[in-house]
Amino acid sequence: MRKKVKLLGFCLVLLLAFSFIYALEELELISRASKQNAGHQNASQQVQQEWLQHKDRKLPQNLQQPAHPSFLTQKELYEVLAKSKAHLNSEEPSNLEEGVITGERVVPEKPRELEGTILAGVVPHHLVAGSLIVEVLAALQPQEPELLIIVGPNHNNLGGRIITGFADWQTPEGLVETEEEIVRILLEKKIAVQDEQVLCNEHSIGSLLPLIKHYLPQAKVVPLIFHHDVTLEEVDKLLAVLAPLLAEDNSVLLASVDFSHYLTRKEAEEKDSFTLKVMNNFDYPTLFHLGNDYLDSPAALATVFRYGQRKGIHEFQLLANTNSGVILQNDYIETTSYFTVLFIKADQS
Repeated sequence: MRKKVKLLGFCLVLLLAFSFIYALEELELISRASKQNAGHQNASQQVQQEWLQHKDRKLPQNLQQPAHPSFLTQKELYEVLAKSKAHLNSEEPSNLEEGVITGERVVPEKPRELEGTILAGVVPHHLVAGSLIVEVLAALQPQEPELLIIVGPNHNNLGGRIITGFADWQTPEGLVETEEEIVRILLEKKIAVQDEQVLCNEHSIGSLLPLIKHYLPQAKVVPLIFHHDVTLEEVDKLLAVLAPLLAEDNSVLLASVDFSHYLTRKEAEEKDSFTLKVMNNFDYPTLFHLGNDYLDSPAALATVFRYGQRKGIHEFQLLANTNSGVILQNDYIETTSYFTVLFIKADQS
């Protein structure tokens, strides 16, 4: 009897031992499966993150860009417009506050009459010369251009040699839209690089856009800024791609250029006299050797002059040449000088 009890007890112990071992194995399997599952989840998350990063890189960059902020407040814009109106019409400035409140569109009462189609021009970006910018934009109003290509200096020489961008531009009177397709082509052809950060801080573009929105509210733009040492060869490569995209009846190329800098009024006039000779002779070798005491972007100026020549226009119309000393009636300040120039194609009779 005792032997049977011992045998039964031994069997129970074995059963409990096997049950315990089985339970431990089950726990290990569960733990291992859990770890494997967590590993798969981590790998899946990593792949998903990599895909999202890749996907983001492949998205069109223009869809990611907020509009650039306005360079002028509404009050500043209307102040420039009021002063420009007074200068162009030789009368006292209109009431600035009234202009701000009513949204009055300040335009010259008698814009200069020009025969033919304006294909290209040169304007300043220094708003002391706002009236000169206004005169050119007012002259463009009858054409109602749908597209303005604006080329100017990259004053800080940052980023790529030729920079453009997709982002629109805020102004006090609404957005100026960028013509994305032309920007895309310039990037695909490796003529320019996209750099929104550099572009949005560049006043050779930004200072013009509130005035463009005011006078040519329907126009889209393509902004391009040049390093100081961009060459004539690079200008020609740009125009080889750009010129065929511009329809003469609805596109205008503008160079945003200020001329002599930090000189006395007399010195500025002497420098400008030489620069005018260079322009009259289409003397590109000399132009590209001129420094900031003559102008701030030989490449931007050359872009307009080369484009005019491509269109068969070998003479330009000089609208104005002056400097900030004259405008401000102060002979003792360091001046900036300005030219406004137009390339006009005669209408077919």
